[in-house]
Amino acid sequence: MSEQNEPPQLIKQRLLAPPANDVAIFLDLDNLVIGAKQSGMTFDINLVLNCIKEVTNGRIVLRRSYGDWRQSQQLMKELASAGFTTQSTIRLNNFSKNLADMQIVVDTMDTLVDGHTYSTYVLMTGDRDFTPLVQSLRKRGKHVIGLGVRNTVSQSFVDLCDQYIYYEDIVPQQALNDADVEALLAQAVDDLLKNEKRVRASVIKQHMSQASNGAFDQSKYAEGSFRKFLKKYPHILEIEQVETTLYVRKPKQVKAEKPLHLRYRTALKKNTLRIIPAEPRFVILKGIISALEEEPQIGWRELIDTLAEKYAAEEKEISKNMINAILLLSRQAEVVHTLKGKSLSTAPVTLYLTGKKVFQEAVMRCDAVYLQAILELPEPFDMEEAALALYYTAGHIPYLKQILARFGKIDQ
Repeated sequence: MSEQNEPPQLIKQRLLAPPANDVAIFLDLDNLVIGAKQSGMTFDINLVLNCIKEVTNGRIVLRRSYGDWRQSQQLMKELASAGFTTQSTIRLNNFSKNLADMQIVVDTMDTLVDGHTYSTYVLMTGDRDFTPLVQSLRKRGKHVIGLGVRNTVSQSFVDLCDQYIYYEDIVPQQALNDADVEALLAQAVDDLLKNEKRVRASVIKQHMSQASNGAFDQSKYAEGSFRKFLKKYPHILEIEQVETTLYVRKPKQVKAEKPLHLRYRTALKKNTLRIIPAEPRFVILKGIISALEEEPQIGWRELIDTLAEKYAAEEKEISKNMINAILLLSRQAEVVHTLKGKSLSTAPVTLYLTGKKVFQEAVMRCDAVYLQAILELPEPFDMEEAALALYYTAGHIPYLKQILARFGKIDQ
């Protein structure tokens, strides 16, 4: 049907229809992916795309990424599945990084003359080197959205964009457990009472909310009376009531020192022997064993990526850092063995243990390594505190005594 013969109602609908908002995305892998990793987060491209679609209400037409493809094979697969064309820019030095930035600028400017009009440009970076590009796009009437990780962004770049989205703000909040909340409260008390003798309890609560990006407000720990919540931690703080105002101060006559079991965890983490809570620890350990029973030899990084993908699909809150920590523990406990490689990330991993009860043996060996490491600390050894450090409860004391009896003795 020609426009001359088009019914009046259709002509009216066509004229009133909003102009198409076509979106072009340019992803700086080095800036965004490395920034997310430094902040302890895993980069999820689908999470980002859903956010952009919601914010722009437009059609994502162009998707390009630039960076070192060797960072993660899994990420490259995810980008390809999401429709991205990746320009490989293997980083050999700082000059290589500048070449990647220039390629992004050149490709972006090319879109202005390629015959397709993009209304919105999304620059996934926080690098201030891109500020001239933002200025050029805005001069041509383009809407520019930036997206990046807080600890890698330049404020001048953020201020110049029409809109800036922080990756942390779109990542779903993970549920806080008892250990997370205790650490969050201890950090809030330390931060706010550095130069003050006391601070209002409401300020403590606000600080915990901000530090957890709102996760504390949405947790079970924020329900009910905040005063009752604070009373559970006399080793961290003491409460002072002045008329109708509730204050928090550090405990009197007691050094502001963490409980012994928390000191155990901190010391082991510094020695690259991070204590993962029992439930995810067992899940990861079982996953490592199952994977190596199916395939006798798997690369260290490949095994981490495979398990992380599996747990993400099962909606388990298990990070790659946690998997890596259990792999290091398993190697020290002689549950797994690594063959010679150029680096640990490429080293082949094999299952060292054999038999019918490999998992049970692996758990005991790993707990023995934890206990031996605690015994070697300059801190005093206390079996109850060791049980709290490993299992968050003193109920495992008999079991841990059996572990020590089998794998080693306490010199007292």
